[in-house]
Amino acid sequence: MKDRWFVLVGLLYFALVLRIGAVEVGRGQLTERISGSAGDVLDDDPVGRLKVFVYELPSKYNKKILQKDPRCLTHMFAAEIYMHRFVLSSAVRTLNPEEADWFYTPVYTTCDLTPNGLPLPFKSPRMMRSAIQLISSNWPYWNRTEGADHFFIVPHDFGACFHYLEEKAIERGILRLLQRATLVQTFGQRNHVCLKDGSITIPPYAPPQKMQAHLIPPDTPRSIFVYFRGLFYDVGNDPEGGYYA
Repeated sequence: MKDRWFVLVGLLYFALVLRIGAVEVGRGQLTERISGSAGDVLDDDPVGRLKVFVYELPSKYNKKILQKDPRCLTHMFAAEIYMHRFVLSSAVRTLNPEEADWFYTPVYTTCDLTPNGLPLPFKSPRMMRSAIQLISSNWPYWNRTEGADHFFIVPHDFGACFHYLEEKAIERGILRLLQRATLVQTFGQRNHVCLKDGSITIPPYAPPQKMQAHLIPPDTPRSIFVYFRGLFYDVGNDPEGGYYA
């Protein structure tokens, strides 16, 4: 199981850090294909022949949510969308669950947005419980391991604690049903209630077009080496009007 975990980490690295997959431009057209030497590795040897089975969930858990609000494609938590698209078209995907090493349940938990475009994760626990109830009732694989060979993308501020305020996230804790699953999240603070052993930390999503637009030549003189902004008060960025960082 540990070896399969390392291979899954490699898959996520290829998919997110090296920009494998497609990005949405214009009216829903998929343009970018796999690029770079990492793509060749996946084509020739799909990460050590890793096999991932993707549960076919009703669209209310993913695609219909995105259709309702396409802004989800460009915010920092969009990894859950692009990872879903990547795995669906990847060489690691298998349609035979009996040969799968990992099982992926694509639930878009950060696509419920405020008018200002901020994700509200309050419905996320209910969505997760519903999705797990669905897969455990219709397939035998969740019950076989209590989710130990399943992974979920939970890219919100405090992962599967599903709250943007730290004190409330700590109080809530990781959703109990996900305790044995592998969580892929952007939150990576060690020794924290919302980061359990075995979680995989990935970078937040940044639109490739925006990154390209801000590239500067490597030999450009820099007047500021590093900039850090810690806890700050930003009513406009917190739906409840409290502290936010």
